Order: sequence, then C-alpha cells, then structure tokens
Amino acid sequence: MSSDFRYNQQTMKRIGILGGTFNPVHKGHLALAAAAREQFILNEIVFVPSGKPPHKQPGEVVEGEHRFEMLRLAIKGFPKYFISRVELDREGYSYAIDTFTILRKEFGPRSKMFYIMGLDSINELLSWKKPLELFKLCEFIVGTRPGSRIRTFKRLVKFPPLQKEVDKIHLMEIREDISASEIRKRLKEGKPVKHWLPPAVFKYIKEHALYQ
Repeated sequence: MSSDFRYNQQTMKRIGILGGTFNPVHKGHLALAAAAREQFILNEIVFVPSGKPPHKQPGEVVEGEHRFEMLRLAIKGFPKYFISRVELDREGYSYAIDTFTILRKEFGPRSKMFYIMGLDSINELLSWKKPLELFKLCEFIVGTRPGSRIRTFKRLVKFPPLQKEVDKIHLMEIREDISASEIRKRLKEGKPVKHWLPPAVFKYIKEHALYQ
C-alpha cells in the first residue's frame, strides 16, 4: 500500500479511469480527478459512467443519457478530461473487470491505467466480479477523507491474496466530502444544492426536472 508515490519519467501514457454512476456528477468528482491527475502525473482522465450497475436497485439511477450529458457539461473546458461510453453502450450489468479488459485493448500496451475511486468503493472490492484480476490491468488510486473507514481498508489489505498487491494501491487524502445521495435527497426536499454542483449541471437538472 503506497501513500507516498514517486514517478520516474517514462514514455508510457498514464491514464486515470474514474468510474461511477455520476448520479449526478458533482464538484467532489471533479476534485478527486484533479487531485489524482496532479499527484500521480496522469496524462488524462477518462470518466466512465456506468450502464447497469449491479449494486444499485432498479430506478435508483437516472437514465444513462442524462448522466452522460451532465458529465459532458461538467468537464467542458478541461482538455485532458474525456468520457467513455464503454459501459453505457454495453448490454447487461457493468462490471469493472469487463470494462478494464476493453479499455486495455483500446488504449494499447503503451498505456498504464489507474483506477480512481473513493475508500468506500475499494472497501467493497472483494464483492466484485473477479476482483483480483483487476490488479493485472491497473493500479488503484484511492481518495480518503478525515474520518473515513480506514480500519475496514486496513483489514481488507491483510487478506492474503491482496497482500502481494498492496504496492498497487495508492492512498490520496482529499478534503471534499460531497455525497450524490445527499444531493438527490435535498433536491427531492427542495433544499439548496447549487454550491455542490457545476453550474451547467445544476441548470440541466432543473431544466429536466431530475431527482424531483
């Protein structure tokens, strides 16, 4: 497990992959991407909105095209940020192992992928489809916040099959503590959320009456 990352200059392209439902995308997602790009010297960030996430209940996530459009608006003006439709355009559930297998072929052997996520996501890693196979395809950048469930994470990495992979997990402290579920809740209740969302995303949500 590495929290003090050192990078030796090389020709290989370094790509950060930030996946999620983005339901909706908010300033916390953008802060996580920016911190990862700066600290780990990533050439670009690729946002991957999920198609049919296996851990979500039906109806819990708004239509994929809405989430794609909100992402497009959120990253407009960031030349090194991109969106992949790899999960939105694929039928069935969206599993990380399938997505990274496809992206590995797409980006080619001269690229190195970093899976950017929050601590809550990696704490659930062993419940994913073929989780240990992911370490063959990417390294992990995990954003942590003060008061996060770091004890759960420390127990996780003591699991014998993970012990040999801990050098591929890099911790990165972030200060932003924004919850998409809290945003959705407040929107339903008519409470202010504008300060948590990029202006264009807030406008889109209002125009399309999302999360009402």
